[in-house]
This record gives sequence, structure tokens and C-alpha cells, in this order.
Amino acid sequence: MTIKIRKLDKKDEKSLIDICFITGDLFLKEVFPDPYLFSLFWCLYYVWYETNNSFVAFDTKTKKVIGYILSTLDTKKQEEDFKKTTATLIKNRIKEIKIKSLKTRIIAHFIINKPTSKKQRNLLKRYPAHLHINILLEYQRQGIGHRLMQTLESHLINNNVIGYHLEVGAKNNLGINFYKKYGLELVNKNRFTFTFARDLTCSS
Repeated sequence: MTIKIRKLDKKDEKSLIDICFITGDLFLKEVFPDPYLFSLFWCLYYVWYETNNSFVAFDTKTKKVIGYILSTLDTKKQEEDFKKTTATLIKNRIKEIKIKSLKTRIIAHFIINKPTSKKQRNLLKRYPAHLHINILLEYQRQGIGHRLMQTLESHLINNNVIGYHLEVGAKNNLGINFYKKYGLELVNKNRFTFTFARDLTCSS
């Protein structure tokens, strides 16, 4: 096996931008067609502020990052920090590349200012951490996703995190099947997203 799991490093930024966009949701890539803008939403915050809680899969033969798992220990704090540090960069990027689509602006505003429901607040009490995981297609189905998940879970347990959650698109059957196979619990779903979670108190 030529794949090594290691901590995320700031020098991995370009690789993460590429992987994030290549593996991203097709609808969202239509809404945010610029790779850098797309990555501002879903990966760059972690490169800049969460390297201690994130890992990459590195192919030692090709010397390339081929996948990642990005995480924060405290989702509530991360969402607050995201607004302070990254929201303005998103707005500026939309202006810079002259995106005039009203749909893009509306969806960007919603993502940045997504309201927190009572159900979401209760979810964060039980599963305060969250994650994003993506692997290039040609490296999938080789056990790399499981290795990334196991590495992160050990890290979360060592940091006394009681649980984590993640969201996946409702049409992302590969992702949904992966999380089910890994044994995560489906805790919520709607026509857009499925939310999976794991209680880590029984694992510590």
C-alpha cells in the first residue's frame, strides 16, 4: 500500500482545492463554478484554521494528496468563526470573478447565514464535531476512506469529543452507502441532505 495517512499541512492547499472541486456535488458546482470559490465554502477554512484536526491521504509513489478528511471539534464555534473569517472572502470572490447569477448569491447567503433550528442545536449537543471527507474517484473502494475515518475517530476520542456528524447530498448514493457500511447512524434526512452521526462515548 503506497497510501500514507498524515496530518493536513497548509502546503496542501492547492491539492485540496482540486480534490474538493473534482469530487464536489454537481449541482453546487453549477452554482459555484469557480474552484477557489467552491473551496472557500467546503475546504479552505480547515486548511487555514483546522490543520490539527484534519488529515490527508498521501500517495507516496506519486507524491500527491489523493483524499482528505477535514474536521472541527466544535461545530458551533467553527460556524461562528467561519462567518468572521471566510464569509467576506466569499463575497469578495463572487464580485472578483463577476458572477451575476441571482441563484448563486441567494445560495451563498443561505449557506453563510444558515439558521440553527432547535433540532440542529440538539444534534450539536450530542455530536459536536463534524467532518468532510473526499477521495479522488480512482482511489475509492480501496479502504482509504475507512482508514481516514478511523484516524479521525481516534483523534476525536483522544480529544474527549463525545460524537460527530456529517451531511451528505440526498442523491449521493455512493456516499450514503459508504456511511451506512461504516456503521454510522442516520439521524436526520430531508429531500436535500442526509445527516449521519456516531456517538463516541462508547468507544473511549
